[in-house]
Amino acid sequence: MERDVIVLYMVAGLAFSFALFNGLLFAVKRGKTMKTNGTIVSIKSTNPTNEKWRNAKLAEVSYRVQDRNIVSKNRIQVPSASRVGTPIAIRYDRSQPERIYSYSVKRILVGFVIGIGSVLVAVLMQVH
Repeated sequence: MERDVIVLYMVAGLAFSFALFNGLLFAVKRGKTMKTNGTIVSIKSTNPTNEKWRNAKLAEVSYRVQDRNIVSKNRIQVPSASRVGTPIAIRYDRSQPERIYSYSVKRILVGFVIGIGSVLVAVLMQVH
């Protein structure tokens, strides 16, 4: 049972680190990014030869900024159900519209919730 508790604390640490990193990015870039809707134009799998359930998809996105059609220079991670042509909400840098970001308040909150949940379960396991 002690291993389970250690693993839960490790999960909590990773989740809090993820949330903190995304929160810091969000705070630093606040006011320097804009939100818009785009369309996935190409998808690349990180490891196409492995099982599909472990595979992440990275997408290149097309979107409009000030009457200009832009295709992102970098790729962002998208859900595994995404396909070319799928609409997606993105954030882009105001000074470099070709650069997009994948952080969001939702990701930050989910990271903190997972961290708190892991700590609570670990504490309950230690008490009983």
